[in-house]
Amino acid sequence: MIFLKRIEAVGFKSFAEHTVLNYDFAMTGVVGPNGSGKSNITDAIMWALGEQSSKSLRGNSMEDIVFSGSADRGSQNMAEVTLVFDNSKRAFSSLDYNEVAITRKYFKNTKESEFFINGSKVRLKDVQNIALETGLTKSSLAIISQGSISNFVESSPEQRRRLFDEAAGVATYKKRKEEAIRKLLHTQDNLARVNDIINEIERKLPSLKRQSKKAQEYKEKFDELKEIEVSVLVQDIELYSKRSIELNDQKNEIKLKIDSQKMIVDEKNLELSKLNSENSSKDKESLKLNDDFRKVVEKISKLQVLKMNLEMNKQNSEINDKESVVKNLITKSKEIEIKLNTEKTKIEKLVEEKAQNENNLKSALSEKSMITNELNSILKILAKTENQIEELNQKKLSNEGLFEGVRNILDNKKVLPGIIGQVQELIHVDKDYEVSISSILTSGLQNIVVNNAENVKVAIKFLKDNRAGHATFLPLDILRANQIPNDIRFAVQNLNGFVGFANEVIKIEKKYQIILDYLVGTYILVEDYDSAIETAKMIKYKYNIVTLDGQRILPHGAIVGGSRKKRTSFINDNSKLEELESKKIDLEKKELELKEKASDVDSKINVLREVINEHNISTGSARQTLQQLNEEKYKIHDEYRIITGKELDGNDENYKSIDKQIIEVIEKISYNETEKEKVQQQINILNSLKEKSNSRQNELFTQIQEESKMLNALRENYSQINSDYSLIIERKATSIERLSKDYNLTFESALSLKQNIIDNEDEIKERINKLRSDIRLLGNVNLESIVEYETEQSRFDDLLTQSNDIKDSISNLNEAIKDMDSQMIIQFKQIIKDVNASLPETFARLFGGGTASIVYTNPDDVLDSGIDIKIAPPGKKISNLHLLSGGEKSLVALSVLFSILKVKPIPLVILDEVEAPLDVANVERFAKYIKTFTDNTQFMIVTHRIGTMENCDILFGVTMQQKGITKLVQIKLVEAKKLSNSN
Repeated sequence: MIFLKRIEAVGFKSFAEHTVLNYDFAMTGVVGPNGSGKSNITDAIMWALGEQSSKSLRGNSMEDIVFSGSADRGSQNMAEVTLVFDNSKRAFSSLDYNEVAITRKYFKNTKESEFFINGSKVRLKDVQNIALETGLTKSSLAIISQGSISNFVESSPEQRRRLFDEAAGVATYKKRKEEAIRKLLHTQDNLARVNDIINEIERKLPSLKRQSKKAQEYKEKFDELKEIEVSVLVQDIELYSKRSIELNDQKNEIKLKIDSQKMIVDEKNLELSKLNSENSSKDKESLKLNDDFRKVVEKISKLQVLKMNLEMNKQNSEINDKESVVKNLITKSKEIEIKLNTEKTKIEKLVEEKAQNENNLKSALSEKSMITNELNSILKILAKTENQIEELNQKKLSNEGLFEGVRNILDNKKVLPGIIGQVQELIHVDKDYEVSISSILTSGLQNIVVNNAENVKVAIKFLKDNRAGHATFLPLDILRANQIPNDIRFAVQNLNGFVGFANEVIKIEKKYQIILDYLVGTYILVEDYDSAIETAKMIKYKYNIVTLDGQRILPHGAIVGGSRKKRTSFINDNSKLEELESKKIDLEKKELELKEKASDVDSKINVLREVINEHNISTGSARQTLQQLNEEKYKIHDEYRIITGKELDGNDENYKSIDKQIIEVIEKISYNETEKEKVQQQINILNSLKEKSNSRQNELFTQIQEESKMLNALRENYSQINSDYSLIIERKATSIERLSKDYNLTFESALSLKQNIIDNEDEIKERINKLRSDIRLLGNVNLESIVEYETEQSRFDDLLTQSNDIKDSISNLNEAIKDMDSQMIIQFKQIIKDVNASLPETFARLFGGGTASIVYTNPDDVLDSGIDIKIAPPGKKISNLHLLSGGEKSLVALSVLFSILKVKPIPLVILDEVEAPLDVANVERFAKYIKTFTDNTQFMIVTHRIGTMENCDILFGVTMQQKGITKLVQIKLVEAKKLSNSN
């Protein structure tokens, strides 16, 4: 029978090269000089089958089985042996293969072994188990050395028994029994532990049950209270939200009215103030004009006195009445002529001034129209700007446009610890950099800055519990900066187009600088695309680069670019608000300037209208005077013609110097009369303006009082609505805070829990008070006791089940041990019986006669009894086996071993120089006797004896051509005899 077909070894002991031994015959001999490595073949088989003892393998440690090198060859790091078996007769009963290859590898560097069966990796235990199935173990008949032969006879009965245990198959049972006993002890320990735990839990359960019942009652009441209060709070929040919108609309409406009313009051106050100022100026001007008028009147009076004196002197010097009358007529004519010229000049001047003032009025009215249009435009822009500011502020307050998680965190900022705010609330970006920074921050602007990682844990739990979205958090305590090395920073700053580093361009409080260092610490700002490419090449595409218009070069070379829509909901919001506030201030300033300018123009228009009106009156009066003077002139001319018969032409040569003097005085009087009229005209205009101004002042004062009352009423109304609005917002915030603080809910998650249970508010309030009272009466409650009790009760029940299962297991193990003991006794008795039946014949064959038998040292305890051998060689009576010679001891051992093989054949037996102590005749007998077993057993015999070699089917010669390296050659029997003779 051929069971072991092939051995392959490499790196194992002296097998430095890949070595293959093919077994084609049932009886194979292995021959060779001492130290050539013959026994290494046996060691290779033992090692591959799972031998763990380095001493059994004739080494100090497992590393000794790896080829350690020779003078000509280096050491190896791995040993590998493969045994190929014919399993067609299913010697390996658990393996359903016709051929079984068992491989073991050992790695020197890791000091670990790997096992394979037919190429599949297995455990050491798997290999040992299948070896046990065939009896291929070191304590069986499979591997027998010269030492084990001599030891068999000399060993104690208990040690000798092991061989019969293997033969009877009891070793397997014993191994299983040992495992069962270990398992039984372990199971009993488990039972003790389980019972201890059961007792401990049993003591805790009553208390936990009471706590659980109390906690359950608390939970039921709390859940009912939560359901009611959450519904009430949600309803309140909805009501507050609706009411706040209504109040806000009312506020905005009233604010517009207030702004409009305030504008009216301000305009009237401004006009009143201006009128007061103008009246003050008019009073001063009036004093001056009155003084001028007085001076002119005094001058005229003096001239008239002078005229009267001259006339009296003239009368005293005249000769007759006719001449006197003529002279008087000439003087009167000259006087009237002077007055006519004066009035004509006055009318011409008045007409000219009127035309000029009408042009000025037209220009003033045009200017007023332009100012009004500009003011209306400014007011429209201002109203739009105020609306935009209001919208941005509302957006900021309502967290509109934020991610769901971010919005929910900010809405509950008061109850969540350590929340500082969004990144976009903390930074400021100059207008020049808005596009570039927007392109790199984007959603990072909504990252939430928090004090520490513990705060983040609380916030994330809040979001998860409420399914309220997600957010990115930046905990200040663990953030680490992303940095560009100083040498690269220095080099980049000197490149064309460099603008700055993003974490320096963006402004933020010093205590939050780590935020920018983390988010944009590796971003470089440059002017344009070409600068970006140049910079990227210099830094070898290691860091982020962004241009002012938002084109980006990412690390490793990816480029992001194209048209970018202007963002208004990120960085721009804060700067837009600042810009709008500044714009509003400028617009309000411009509005005030325009109103003042309009008021000045209005005053100018009023003055021009009064002047034109006064001009019209003066012109009419002058034309009337002119007409009267012409009539008087015609009368004087008629009278002169009647008296003298001549026409009065004003060239009378008899005109005396005194008359000239009188005429000159009359001219001066006429001139001063004109001046007096001009002053009077200005006084009239001024008085008219003052009168109108006083009237307007009174009217304005009354209007201001009425408009102010209306403004105050609007403000009071606004204040009341604002107070209501603030109260509503506060109540809403308080309700949201209560949802978060008391029930860890956001409004959105609470909304889904809302129940329509609020029919009667009084009943609801009474129920809430009752539930709160009941909860207070319960005192301290351990809510965890509910789960703890359920867990412990379940654990108690499981442990009881385990305890019963363990008890059943112990019972089954005891039963199994009993069955194994019974089976071992039956099998062991049977093998002893069978061996005793075979031993006498085998003993007689090997000894040439005599008899032998096997006996129990303790027949009453078959399981633990030792085995003794009783022998009677031919012609001898032996009372002590130790008295036998070495050869006799070997024959006794071989007799027993061969007897066991007869009754319990095994597929492979390895004999290592077991016949060495025998003489030539006994060797020949031994070798021939082995031949009788080859139908059922394959033999591999390591030998030096010619008698054994001659009876082998084939020989393997083992040599060491190179020191330390074993080489194998297959040798025919004739050549084996020659080799044996030469040795």
